[in-house]
Amino acid sequence: MAMEREVVYSVEHFYPKHPEHPIAPLTAQSHGYFHEEDLEKTRLMIAGDDTGSIDKLLAGESDISMDAHPAMIIEENAKGKDVYIVGSYRNGLPFSIVARPGIINNPQELSGKRFTTSRRFGVGERTVRATCRKLGIDPDKEIELILIPERGTYEKIEALIAWRADFGIYHHDAEGRIVRDLIDKGELVEVIDLTTLFPYYITRSMAASGRMIRERADLLKAFLKGVMRAQQFMHDEDPMGQDALSILKQTLQVDSLAGSRYQNGRPEAWPLRAVDVIASPEGVRAHVEEVKAAGKIPAAFSAANVLRNEPGLKALEELGLTHQAEGRRLAV
Repeated sequence: MAMEREVVYSVEHFYPKHPEHPIAPLTAQSHGYFHEEDLEKTRLMIAGDDTGSIDKLLAGESDISMDAHPAMIIEENAKGKDVYIVGSYRNGLPFSIVARPGIINNPQELSGKRFTTSRRFGVGERTVRATCRKLGIDPDKEIELILIPERGTYEKIEALIAWRADFGIYHHDAEGRIVRDLIDKGELVEVIDLTTLFPYYITRSMAASGRMIRERADLLKAFLKGVMRAQQFMHDEDPMGQDALSILKQTLQVDSLAGSRYQNGRPEAWPLRAVDVIASPEGVRAHVEEVKAAGKIPAAFSAANVLRNEPGLKALEELGLTHQAEGRRLAV
């Protein structure tokens, strides 16, 4: 359990797999934003895969998860577990589907094709399943999955070019430069940019226990305010991540991040602002419907059961940034 004015936050993984997941709170700590919000100390914990983030929240070992899978939070909440979505690591789905030229001319032609991914039920497969359902395609009957275990971007691209698979998915930030170079050369084509299909989808969510919400609401709000300020700083002042690069080196106590996509800063400009810390109810509802369709939660379950945006909305108001929410429906 954290001390009186301390918040322990977790991420599934840190470096080298997901160096960006804790960068907002690390930036908030480095720039003194947490201290200015009367948050004396923050501590980063690595939770690991699967239910690690949820387990640590419920055990009182951590206060906030920065990158919990929304579907997992929804399932556990529906089982009566005292865990809730309190924010978003990112609203929107920053992926595109790519294919070899001449194979898939429009999204509807994904039906009957082979999809390559490196992890069963990982974010790639879950994203393609959601995309297919949105397009009226049955992913279990109309898509063949080609698994390339424990391999990365280059191996998935090689499977496409070698005709072992027909289409794949890439992350705009993590893999964007590599894949766009191949698109520019005519070796791959973009079938659909999923940010247009799912503008408010939540890839990862920030989560907290009910006890944190009920008994330590002031610290939860302080933490969210610090993260919001860090997001806004990175968006406005450090879009290509030179400050973030310095913070990561200091945190990891290394001189270089060679071999990672962060070795010279961010591969793409930081797209998130303070308002993006607040989870989109539409995005949560999309996950609820997916989990409901799989028969894992009751038909009566809704986003209102699991989403707690009040601390984030209050934090945004106190920062004087409510204008960023214009045109968005953020209240449940």
